[in-house]
Amino acid sequence: MSTSYDTVSATPNHSPRLPLSTDPKAMHNKLLSMGTGIFLLIFSIMVVVLDASNFLAIGLAFFVLMIGIMLVMVGAVVDMDHKKKAPDQTHTEIVREIVKVRCKYCGALNLETSQRCSNCGGQT
Repeated sequence: MSTSYDTVSATPNHSPRLPLSTDPKAMHNKLLSMGTGIFLLIFSIMVVVLDASNFLAIGLAFFVLMIGIMLVMVGAVVDMDHKKKAPDQTHTEIVREIVKVRCKYCGALNLETSQRCSNCGGQT
């Protein structure tokens, strides 16, 4: 019986592995900022609910709430600036040349495919 081994670790390779990310910290940063933001949102709401008579706590909870909202927004938009192209897509560029010739009667420039001059009507 033959067992294939993963080159990174010496464990048997029984299940297909997900491809490695080119930026391993991107998902970690997103989850960390969104998780911290959600924690701060819940914490600030709980402070207001449980300690409604303390105005200093309510004031500080407001600022903690704003920081939590900002962290959730940062976590939501962290990947929006990276436009990922699929590897099977290719860039195609079409180049077109326009060739013009001078009319032998008036000297005006005409397309190469035209039969008559656009200025004087003479045959090109």
